[in-house]
Parts: sequence; C-alpha cells; structure tokens
Amino acid sequence: MMKRSLAALWAITALWVSLSIPAQAQKRPGEAVSVKSIAIKGDVKPGGEVTAVIQFVVDEGYHTQAAVPSEPNFIPAVLKFDPVPGLVVSPPKYPAGKEERIEGLPKPMKVYEGTFEVLVPIKITAGATLPVSLPGVLTYQACKGSTCFAPRKLKVLVTLGSKP
Repeated sequence: MMKRSLAALWAITALWVSLSIPAQAQKRPGEAVSVKSIAIKGDVKPGGEVTAVIQFVVDEGYHTQAAVPSEPNFIPAVLKFDPVPGLVVSPPKYPAGKEERIEGLPKPMKVYEGTFEVLVPIKITAGATLPVSLPGVLTYQACKGSTCFAPRKLKVLVTLGSKP
C-alpha cells in the first residue's frame, strides 16, 4: 500500500514539475530558432504588392548555416511557402550570413546568429479575397560550435489583411 502511495505521489510530482518548466526549457536539442516578428510593408489590397519582413531569432550560443552555406554539404536555412490561391510568392531574400571560424574546421563558415531577417516579396492577385494566410516552413540546422543537431522545421504564418 505504501509503495503505491509513493508511486502515485512521485507521478503527481513529476507531472507538476514538467508543467512548471518554461516552454523554452522543454525544447529538444537543436530547436534553436524562433520567429521574433512578422511585418508587412506595402499595399495590402487585391492587385497590391507587399513584402513580408520576417525576423528570426537564433538562441544564444547557437548558429545556423546561412541560406547559401559556405560548403555544399552544409544544410542551409531556407524558407518555403505553400501555394495559396490569390498570392504569388517570389523567392525570399536572405542576408549573406556572418563569416565565423569554428574550431576544428579549416575555413570560416557563413552563419546566422542572433536575429536575422528574411524578406519575402508577395503579389496579391486582383481577384484575391482578404484576409489570407500564407503558411510556410523554415528548415534549418542549429549548431553549437562544431556540434550540429538534426535539421529542424519551424512553422511560419504570414497573414495579409485584417482578421475577421
């Protein structure tokens, strides 16, 4: 009887502790990028052209490969969007990346650290119905020094027009 009570108490305590840990602490290794902000610049109306300015934050101590990495076998940070009726999405414009020397590698790598910004040109067709949401995914590989983690996918949602 005492063992069951202790087991039940342990289970409740473990659940309470896991619910008390902040969401950031519950990230899996390599989940080091989040969306900081999404701003829309331009004329949000049917027939208009806008640019989605998406700011990403890389957790302190981590880096990701740039969209155009320094080596072809490195996994780039790339943002892709699903097709949505009424929107024509042009290829995103990425920052060049910072050159960084990583211990154990022969030459500098092009990486993103801290905050980086991706610009996404979007044409809204004349027949588009607003508001409209544009779902996308940032694929990246986070590294801490020369230790890299499994590639991750971060969902992104760009909304054009006011919400109902």
